[in-house]
Amino acid sequence: VCAPIVNGCEFSAELGVPSVHIDNAKASPEAMQHLFELGHRTIGIVTGPLRSPLSRDRLAGARASARERGCEPDLIVMQGDFSIQSGAEAADALLQREHPPTAIFCFNDEMAMGVIRCARRRGLRIPEDLSVVGFDDIRFAQCLEPPLTTIAQPMRAIGEGTVRLLLEILNGHHVTPVSVTVPHTLQVRSSTAPPRRNAEC
Repeated sequence: VCAPIVNGCEFSAELGVPSVHIDNAKASPEAMQHLFELGHRTIGIVTGPLRSPLSRDRLAGARASARERGCEPDLIVMQGDFSIQSGAEAADALLQREHPPTAIFCFNDEMAMGVIRCARRRGLRIPEDLSVVGFDDIRFAQCLEPPLTTIAQPMRAIGEGTVRLLLEILNGHHVTPVSVTVPHTLQVRSSTAPPRRNAEC
């Protein structure tokens, strides 16, 4: 007998298991929209591993948002592994370009922490010289200096929903592979600001 499985945070139709998650493809465009409205055009994106459905969905959403504004060619995509170190390494590669981005959007908060650390090592100020956006709103995000702009996932709601579905299975109730989507929120804090120069697409 196979053990019951419920997926939390990540959804993949191919897996065929119940899941509780946010809509990652809709969340990332909100972060992009925030940066575009501030005046950013050349934006770096640090993804997680692209084998992960949530990384692929976030990247698809970010690209779609840029495409709507005619700015997709100005996106610079780097792949990380969700660690602080990979964020720092991606930022190092982005910031040494001839035309570096004025903002970097990371697909989790830890990589954003790495970006901030790298930027400071290079003598850049956040957000005056570089805007940074994360994803998840981990408990340390608002304690950073400056506090991190990020997409907040309702972790408690995801956890409770995942346990609820699992208990239904354990109690003998048949649970079809249902996808439960919970709301996300863009938390705008002090790590984002208009760029010093407004470049056009």
